[in-house]
Amino acid sequence: MIIAFCLVFCTLASFAQECGQYSYSRYGEIYFSDNSAGDNNGALINTATDITFGRYNSPLPGLTYDWKLYDANGSLIKSGNTINFSITLTKLEKHKITLRVSDSDGCTDYEKTITGRDSNNCIIPSKDRFDDQVAIYLSDYRGVEVNTETTLSIGYVSGYSPSNFTFDWKIYDSNGVLISSGTQPSISIIFPKIEEYKVEFVLKDLNGCITNYTKLVTPLSTCDFNTDDRMGYITNDNTNYNELSVNRGETTNMYFIPYNSAENFTYEWEVFNSRGISVASSNLDLFPLTLDKGGKYEIHLIVKDTVKGCERKFINELQCIIDNSCTTTNPKSQKVKELYEELLVSLLARSIQGETDEQINTSPPSPEFIALKPYITNGPKDKIYNYVSTSRNYTEVNGREKIFGARFSFSPNREYDVNAIIGWGIGYDPKKTTLTNLKTTIRDSIYTDLSQYISSEQFIKSCKSRYSGGGRMSKKMDLASLDYCDFGAEIRHIDFCPGQVNTCDPAIIGHIRNPDHTIFTNQDASFYFYTDVQNLTYTWTVTSEEGELINTSDPDITVPYIYNFKYEGNYVVKVVAKDQTGCTATFISLIMVTDTHCANNPYGFKFETDEPNLIYTWTAAKENGDIIITETNTTGLFIFTPTAFGHYVINLSTSGTENCDTVFTKDIFITSCGGTVSCTKDNPLAPRVHTLFMDLITKLVSTPNDADVNSYAQSEIAAFIPYTMGKGGKIYKFVNTSTYISFSFSDDTFKSDVTLPKSATGTITSIDLSRFYGPQATTAVTTNYSDGTYNMASGNVENINFCPSQECIPIVGTISIVKRNGNPGTPPPTPLQTSVYKYEGIWQTNDAAQPATNAWVDYKDAFGVQKRIIVGAITNGCKEITASSIVNTNGVDVCSDCQELHVESRDTELCYNVTYLDCSGEIKTLVTDATTVFPGKRIISAVQQGCNSTDPPPTDSSKMSTSNRTKI
Repeated sequence: MIIAFCLVFCTLASFAQECGQYSYSRYGEIYFSDNSAGDNNGALINTATDITFGRYNSPLPGLTYDWKLYDANGSLIKSGNTINFSITLTKLEKHKITLRVSDSDGCTDYEKTITGRDSNNCIIPSKDRFDDQVAIYLSDYRGVEVNTETTLSIGYVSGYSPSNFTFDWKIYDSNGVLISSGTQPSISIIFPKIEEYKVEFVLKDLNGCITNYTKLVTPLSTCDFNTDDRMGYITNDNTNYNELSVNRGETTNMYFIPYNSAENFTYEWEVFNSRGISVASSNLDLFPLTLDKGGKYEIHLIVKDTVKGCERKFINELQCIIDNSCTTTNPKSQKVKELYEELLVSLLARSIQGETDEQINTSPPSPEFIALKPYITNGPKDKIYNYVSTSRNYTEVNGREKIFGARFSFSPNREYDVNAIIGWGIGYDPKKTTLTNLKTTIRDSIYTDLSQYISSEQFIKSCKSRYSGGGRMSKKMDLASLDYCDFGAEIRHIDFCPGQVNTCDPAIIGHIRNPDHTIFTNQDASFYFYTDVQNLTYTWTVTSEEGELINTSDPDITVPYIYNFKYEGNYVVKVVAKDQTGCTATFISLIMVTDTHCANNPYGFKFETDEPNLIYTWTAAKENGDIIITETNTTGLFIFTPTAFGHYVINLSTSGTENCDTVFTKDIFITSCGGTVSCTKDNPLAPRVHTLFMDLITKLVSTPNDADVNSYAQSEIAAFIPYTMGKGGKIYKFVNTSTYISFSFSDDTFKSDVTLPKSATGTITSIDLSRFYGPQATTAVTTNYSDGTYNMASGNVENINFCPSQECIPIVGTISIVKRNGNPGTPPPTPLQTSVYKYEGIWQTNDAAQPATNAWVDYKDAFGVQKRIIVGAITNGCKEITASSIVNTNGVDVCSDCQELHVESRDTELCYNVTYLDCSGEIKTLVTDATTVFPGKRIISAVQQGCNSTDPPPTDSSKMSTSNRTKI
């Protein structure tokens, strides 16, 4: 057998060596003479099957044939030399057919693998049936409309004839109930509900071989189904293909261009400024828009089809073009622009010469950076961060790809503050040019247009196309790529109008440096002003969020300002910086102060009720459920002294003469108050949990797009789940993009338990857990990468216990389900009387201090079972709960009605930035120093800030209040 196989192999090898040239006269394929069943890769065993050769199912003239059939072991079964090769397979295995076709000019070899199929149980994989052309198709490319008849079929398939097959259709609803069936080539059905349906289809040929197909179908509402009918775009007569803009002070007609008929459309227009305040609206087809301030806006349009009752919302960024930027009159603007461009030239030149991004990121600040440093408005200003150069593939000079752009930031927690492109790429060969010439070429390729500069806090965009020649703004206005641009940049946090905010010379530029840690009550908090300007003195003040003066420092101090906050809340810290000439500049920072609960201190809990003769059973437990202390009394008082920092749960069970128990729960967090150190520092199992976590992350990052993540990472999930707060034994809401990975350990929360940013240059290797104090709090983590870089922003973990008390080892086994007869004599419980309660959250989705997952209601249902519902962020709206009683609440309030809200400012130097919930349930903001009355549900927060040139002018000193039930 070994010798025979070797002979076959050697013969095939010599075949390939002797005969490999291409000739169209011999070009064709091996195929079945009769392939009406569409099985291109199989044949029934013990059944004669004819194989032939040709092109487009037709024979070729003037050829001779040398056929050979081999079994799975490479043994020759049969050979032939005619155009038709008749074979009979006898085994359920793969066989190989080789063919050499020859003519007077030479020969060509062909090969085909076919599989023996069982005539008693013949199943043809879908990939083999008509070369995978068969699939279940819907009659409309848009999908399926609910309550409207639709037809399912297999669509067009080359070589397919319905007469050669029988058909078996079955359609099931979301509960697995059969709702329709059929035996025709297609099936028509009306889906009555918007839910997921399962369509099963069996295609059977005349030989009895079947192929199974499955499709999941979810019908769409009428409006979703017809959404393309309302497709189109917002434009005006000023707009070209690359921007949506208006000129400041000029009236421009905004209008909608539909892709289909607009006969039955109505329009609702609204324009918002950069603060989210509505500045204009209209219901006209042509919206005459006049904006008196330059900068970035958003234009919202609701297009409604009055016949179908459907609407579609469009949101576009709109740039108001100005003609008098401060950069045209500020004498220092050109100097700052030159300093910025010199820094960019220096960085690009280093990349083009071969320095890596890592080398540039880890290098000390360059002279160009130090020169620009006084005009950087946001960041530590010690170096550049997150530098990434962009190269053009397949365009090399001196062995290195050309560089056509770069981006970097002034702070480690931002992706970029500068994003520049310099044409189609620049390379460098020291044998052909000099470094001076290289920098000149780079400088000539930089395009910086400051004509639309308004503030350093907004991106200023510059864009020029190689073909159009002129400059124009980029299509996207914020954190966007430079679409359609060959030269240009996005720049922020550089003050191109120095001295504009204050007239001091040199300008006082800087920011308040808040404490790096959480500010607790009854602890000293230090503040200082970060600046490069020398010989400044400072006067500090602290005011409440409502504007009440809390504390003032001594005037003109030079040491850090230290203050001990007595009460929890939000505060405004303001500093007036003064130079030697007496010129001043004012800076403001908003801070949050948290109450201190220290370990080893006694804390009293009291239960207040009018119900007499109750017995109270108190328990204090750790977050893992371990009970620390239990106490039963009749006083309703409980003293608890925690000995370590972390989360604790205080439970109270009350019982009376009716032998009914009612349970109350309160969560508390204890700090060490002596310099908090993460438990991961000393916990011996923390490194093990971290390793399991990283094993899970590494596996999840590699998950294929079409894979079931819980199956793909089953082993890693099983090993890590014991250290989480999840109860499902799996992960949920899995997202894996090019920029981040996120997932949760339960499906009853709207937010992710894990979110980690990715890097374009390295893989995730670890996370920094130095700020981890317990699994129930959201821990901000630094994400580390394989190339030595890190990201201090966007990473967080929650509901993971990195400090377990014991190691958890998964047990592998099988669960057997045994049916048992129930006790028919047990009567069902009698339902309790229920009421409908309405609650809404009071925290926002992005509120890190008070996450929206902490907005919940504990209640008892009709059978006395205690449950919890996550109400979520304030924008989730009003939640209705049917309950026999409410046990406990956190972070929620009774749903508010639409009412009249009043806002007034009390400080002539400050404006109020008010965040409120409007009557439709959306979060809106407005900035004012004057009396303002507007409709809404409630005011969420009101923060004082300095009034700049875009704010309304100050009027009088007053106060802020709201009518009806809403208080700030």
